[in-house]
Amino acid sequence: MNTKVLFIIPPESQIKDEKQAGSKWPRIGVAYIAGFLRKQGVAVNILDCKVLGLTLQDVEDEVRKYRPNIVGLGPFTEEIYDAYAVCKIVKKVDPAIVTVFGGPHVSAVPERTLKEFPLLDYVFYGEGEVSFYEFVRGVIPENIHGLAYRDRSNFIVNPPAALVNNLEFFSYPAWDLFPIDAYRGYLTSHFREKVSEPTLELPILSARGCPFRCNFCFKTYPGLRNRDAIKIVDEIEYDIKTYGATEFFFVEGTFAADRKQGFVICDEIISRKLNIKWVVETRVNAIDKELLRRMKEAGCTQVEFGVESGDEDVLKKSGKGITVAQVKYAVSVAKEIGFKVGCYFVIGHPYETRESIKRTYTLARDLDPDIMNVGIMIPYPGTKIREMAEKGEGNYRLLCSDWSEYTKQRGGPLELTNLSIKQLQRIQSIEYIKYYMRPKKMLYVLKNFPIDKVFKITKSLLRACVGRA
Repeated sequence: MNTKVLFIIPPESQIKDEKQAGSKWPRIGVAYIAGFLRKQGVAVNILDCKVLGLTLQDVEDEVRKYRPNIVGLGPFTEEIYDAYAVCKIVKKVDPAIVTVFGGPHVSAVPERTLKEFPLLDYVFYGEGEVSFYEFVRGVIPENIHGLAYRDRSNFIVNPPAALVNNLEFFSYPAWDLFPIDAYRGYLTSHFREKVSEPTLELPILSARGCPFRCNFCFKTYPGLRNRDAIKIVDEIEYDIKTYGATEFFFVEGTFAADRKQGFVICDEIISRKLNIKWVVETRVNAIDKELLRRMKEAGCTQVEFGVESGDEDVLKKSGKGITVAQVKYAVSVAKEIGFKVGCYFVIGHPYETRESIKRTYTLARDLDPDIMNVGIMIPYPGTKIREMAEKGEGNYRLLCSDWSEYTKQRGGPLELTNLSIKQLQRIQSIEYIKYYMRPKKMLYVLKNFPIDKVFKITKSLLRACVGRA
């Protein structure tokens, strides 16, 4: 097969808010598709501009050098303009190079994406490995499920691709196609700020999909498909031996959504005596003391909970399916066992008030997690929140569809009739200062952040506090 595919993670755009986490981590979605294509005999390469600090001129040079037939990108919502800037460069080098987008944003709005970006040739939505391979090997577009494209002046969105139930059908993520040494030192525990230690944290996926129904989240995959727990630990062991990985982050969002799978993963890590550290995101109602103890024994060091709100009514209406009592129990037990704990909240829920926001911050201080993160609600395409915002429901006022503004730490595209975006930003910044400027939290901040980063974040928070964000 002579087709050459180049996946590109676009250059970093100008940072608009210093509170945003860094982007210098390897993209597991791209790694999975690249690994699958390579297994089928396709020539594949990956250019990660963010971690290498490359510019659009560098992209042009690399495209001229590699001469791909297809360039693929999987941008998140806030970086889609950066990805399109890459498309423009690609077409400048050679208009015959095919440009394609995949990922969660375009999966929510495939037709709209094609309409917005005229130099984009194709969109793959949903699970992309099999569809992309069919495209590469020459199957005609109208016969490829999960594909959206132009037919003269018409926009065609084919039926969705069938899901692969046996996730071991896919190859391991192709981390060797990434500049793997460039990621050493970027850790979740340090907010993706580089540390001097020669550590390497790699993402691990134990499942695809999500069985829950939060109104602020878009599901790229319906339902929940678990991987074989033994195979997951096989992959961890492979990453240790092949790349020198020392730490892992389970990125599916809800570790141990299948409780039995969580125990088997832990038992396998323990029985193989793998000397690793690992981090999980999960739900407060997905774990208990027995599982947390097993996770700790297996090397898990940090547990991150999506709490979302400290107001019972807001939690109920969000579709999160948890209670404040469950939050308090899970955080208390995790801290008791010795985990570093992160709690993640959102302000700006439908019909949110100053009083409900106050209850959120009161809960945050009561929980006193190591990491307290509060984002401002973003109306991502394909979510119930987006639908409400477009209809003016929930006391919402949709301000813009400038996708570069769709960053949780800054906020920007959405406000409430009773709380403007400036007021939400001010509340967020004041509460960050009140939480992290306490002596015991300042010690944590200074330990985990470079001084210059602390200065920049503090300056950003103070500007928002006085209404100049």
